[in-house]
Amino acid sequence: MKAKFLYHFSILLFSGLLLFSCNGDDDHWGTNEFVAAFKNPSESIPENNPEIEIQIVFSEKAANDGWVKIDFNGHNVSYGETADFITLPAAEEGVITVPIQKNTEQTVFTIKRLTEVLPEDDKSVEFSIVNIEMPGKTTQIQGNKTVLVSFSETAALGGTISPEVGGPNEPNQVYLELRTKKETAIRRDTWDLGFFSGDDFRVRLNGSLFMFAGKLSSTNIDEISSAEVQELKTKMGFLIEDSDQYVDDPSGIITGTAIEGISVNDIENHVYLLNLGNEIGTDTPEPGGVAIAGEERGYMKIRILRQGDDYILQYAEVEATTHQQVVISKTEGYNFTFFSLITENIVSVEPESNRWDLNFTVKTEVEELPGAGFTAYGYSDYVETNPLGNVKAYRVYTDEFSYDEFSVNNIDETKFTLDQRTIGASWRKVTPPDKYLYDNIFYIVKDSDGNYYKLKFTALENENGIRGYPEFKYDLLQ
Repeated sequence: MKAKFLYHFSILLFSGLLLFSCNGDDDHWGTNEFVAAFKNPSESIPENNPEIEIQIVFSEKAANDGWVKIDFNGHNVSYGETADFITLPAAEEGVITVPIQKNTEQTVFTIKRLTEVLPEDDKSVEFSIVNIEMPGKTTQIQGNKTVLVSFSETAALGGTISPEVGGPNEPNQVYLELRTKKETAIRRDTWDLGFFSGDDFRVRLNGSLFMFAGKLSSTNIDEISSAEVQELKTKMGFLIEDSDQYVDDPSGIITGTAIEGISVNDIENHVYLLNLGNEIGTDTPEPGGVAIAGEERGYMKIRILRQGDDYILQYAEVEATTHQQVVISKTEGYNFTFFSLITENIVSVEPESNRWDLNFTVKTEVEELPGAGFTAYGYSDYVETNPLGNVKAYRVYTDEFSYDEFSVNNIDETKFTLDQRTIGASWRKVTPPDKYLYDNIFYIVKDSDGNYYKLKFTALENENGIRGYPEFKYDLLQ
């Protein structure tokens, strides 16, 4: 796949909570005053890191140095070095004074939890903005005036998230857990094969690199037909009819892998030719475009066997007459165990199966060709859900419900699907002649813990029109 197939342009639409214009004459808060608000309405302090930063965002760049004054009320907790928590800056007479620096667009303060919190504990602090000082400007408290910080894990009320996709080369896959706002970013060339940890013995390809797999007739990895390899190479690529047979089912169904289920009978496990896809792109595209596909990575051959509850992976260069072999175990609590053919190591990629909801990624999809037949094809700006973690979703159009008015009472359980394409690329259109972020669609997501969220995308580009900077807002439905 050449990168030119994936160079698209898009228009950034500014909408939603806490998105501001860079033009000082254009006021999205409905006021010309300097406004400060908490970025999110709720936060949780994670068990493994008892310290978090709370962000306060501004309606415009600060014209001068100033400060925000915040008071707080604790629920089952007390403040102080010998008590449950402290803040940086420290509170004086129950008020925290957080400095604002000139030419900045946000400020932060830190909360440190000092005592242990048990899962059944109900401990929290509500922080409220009570005053804003900005010399030379009138000020106003608007937006998220309060933030509720829970000392044990609770479902976030929502907020605004900007996944660190990494710009127009989109080098990262970003896994997000909505109920904690936890973000896990990994370079998408970190891994090549994912070995399923469930009951089945299945192996997934890294579709973010545009990998293909085709079965050869041989069951001996050291003796394969050169002619058969050459013929198969011509079938594995984008915009080639029937090339969809050599990629994983884009729905995420585990029985739809391009590599067949691994049999307990070795003689039934054939050698596969792998098209390793493309390196991560390094070109700098024009504003509005992407450059996600770099140099071709070449080919390898693999054969996969079973050994009890483990996998045996055999791998080699295509022309080699010997091979390497490694035993790969299933990882309890995770969807897959991941392996890199480049570093020849098991690597950490996804969080635990029930600890992520969305994956922002480059994606190999399947498209219908003009006339007849199907082909594999590459997408940027793709958002997968986690069906193997029982995360479900469905799409809502604003001619049915507005985002703001949609409530927990409007949820339709019959519309939820376990299909990782439910969001996919449906939130934006970037092919000519029309290029835009859809503003008539939002999504309902049910996470693995049974929490319901509504979610709407608010940005595809940054303020300079550069792709690879998505943003969305979401709210807990309760």
